[in-house]
Amino acid sequence: MSWIMVDIEADGPIPGDSSMVSLGAVVVESGLKRTFYGELKPISEKFMPEALAVSKRWHFRNRRA
Repeated sequence: MSWIMVDIEADGPIPGDSSMVSLGAVVVESGLKRTFYGELKPISEKFMPEALAVSKRWHFRNRRA
């Protein structure tokens, strides 16, 4: 049996008002080679600039060459 770990980032704290802006997943196995990462366009103007800034900083630091 395989395990898959999933994480999302949102642009604010309230579901419905906030949007999911990124989704990541990894198959939990030696080497952690099978991964997925995707970014989504916010669907609302109700966002927290601070929350978007955190996601953007992480993406910039961890992007693949």
